[in-house]
Amino acid sequence: MADSQTQCPPPEPITTTETPLPPQCWNYTLNTDGTRHVNSSSGPKCDPNKFAYLAKWVRFSGAAGTLFATSMIPPNCCGAYYTGYYTGLMSTQCGDTVTGKVCYNWNTNTCYMSNMISVTNCKDFFVYALVASPNCSGRYCTI
Repeated sequence: MADSQTQCPPPEPITTTETPLPPQCWNYTLNTDGTRHVNSSSGPKCDPNKFAYLAKWVRFSGAAGTLFATSMIPPNCCGAYYTGYYTGLMSTQCGDTVTGKVCYNWNTNTCYMSNMISVTNCKDFFVYALVASPNCSGRYCTI
């Protein structure tokens, strides 16, 4: 009697290709300034002294927190009279960059001033292309 074992072909090799991260995911400025965190009660600082009119890629870390605030922050927090928070969408795809609006809260106007920034998902963290805020009293807040 002949052996009638059925043989399956060997499995195809599984190949995965990861999209390489964009340059800003390794070429950024690290900001660890704790006065920028929403829990800081530091006196007012001036962000245009930190950021130029041309975008600069920034990663927040340490005492600064790790993310840009994404909900309204009360005035006079995070070292600012006008507290800046990101109102755009965050990318869920590694390596993707999105553009969104930063609003600056003041008194009863939750978007007293605004400017646009870009945000890149670098897999384990985000980097932000930041420009000078519209006013010295406006500041980017972190969580």
